[in-house]
Amino acid sequence: MKKYIFISIMTTLLIGGCVKDEQPEPMEPAPVDYSNLVINELCTKDLTDPYYVDAMGDGADWLEIYNKGPKAINIANLWVTDNPGVEDDYNQIPATNDAVTTIPPRGFVVLICGAADANGDIPTSIVDGKIFIDMGLSSSGDNFAAIYDPAKAEIDISEDFNGLEDDKSFGRVADGGNEWNTLASKTPGATNDSNPPAAGILIINEFMCSNDGIPVPGDNGDFPDWIEIYNTGDTPIDMGGWYATDAMDDMVKYQLPTDNPTLTTVPPKGYIILYCDGTGEGLHTNFKLSSGGEDIGISEDGVSFTEAYSYCDITCDLPNPPTDFSCGRNGDGAASWVIFDPSTATPPTPYAANGVQK
Repeated sequence: MKKYIFISIMTTLLIGGCVKDEQPEPMEPAPVDYSNLVINELCTKDLTDPYYVDAMGDGADWLEIYNKGPKAINIANLWVTDNPGVEDDYNQIPATNDAVTTIPPRGFVVLICGAADANGDIPTSIVDGKIFIDMGLSSSGDNFAAIYDPAKAEIDISEDFNGLEDDKSFGRVADGGNEWNTLASKTPGATNDSNPPAAGILIINEFMCSNDGIPVPGDNGDFPDWIEIYNTGDTPIDMGGWYATDAMDDMVKYQLPTDNPTLTTVPPKGYIILYCDGTGEGLHTNFKLSSGGEDIGISEDGVSFTEAYSYCDITCDLPNPPTDFSCGRNGDGAASWVIFDPSTATPPTPYAANGVQK
């Protein structure tokens, strides 16, 4: 009897060993797609209100990288240069702090170039949440800046900035666009496009991502997070069937109802509120907003965003408002965004004009 028990045990072990041996090999991680990264703006001599003042008291040059895609991208180990094609002049971005080197969707990171430390050195490093590159930009000695993937394959190269006027920045007229020009104002870590939205469209006008006590018209006192949609035009626009999301990689996360135009129609120069409370019915989305920063977006067709932004505490499209504060356009439909403080004369204004004193 013992003989049969022994054979049974051995058979089980052998079968188990064979099964284990036949398990598939772990898959290699998918290669990182860097194609949505672009050089978006640069400054060769930053004098007035400089982005960063180094230990020598000088305003540092800087280079802004923009992520125009729907997913976050870590730029650690990428190479940057002001002398494309000469590998000895390439500088590698440190891989010591993913939180600093990861660019959210439609977000920015600024590389500080040529900033001297207290010893007069210019190390490539990450210090206090900022990326420093051992490379100065010159409007007289340089023509192009470029970024490369870790294998030194080109990702993007700027237009020719030789001759750029001091204290001016050179960048894409619209973030990620093809047209370059000397910009009207320097915008490191923020959007280049200073034009207000076109008339006759729906836009995101204001939002609150952490609500502990601000009443929202049309809600029953639960103090939800919210996104305000504004109609810039002179005719009503039905938002029925549109999509709203809190994630750039999931454009169709919530669809507004298609059978109640009374609910979903935005009047001329008027508003509706999307209540971000996780309910998933009517104007109540199936998601809540994160107080730690994330995305907000709307899409008419579920194929491309009508409007989409990232908000966070460091370098995003928009700043992250504290609890009971909102972030909104500085006047309905304006290009610039500000934080609205509930303790001031211009508090958050769901379903009302932004920036109007109470």
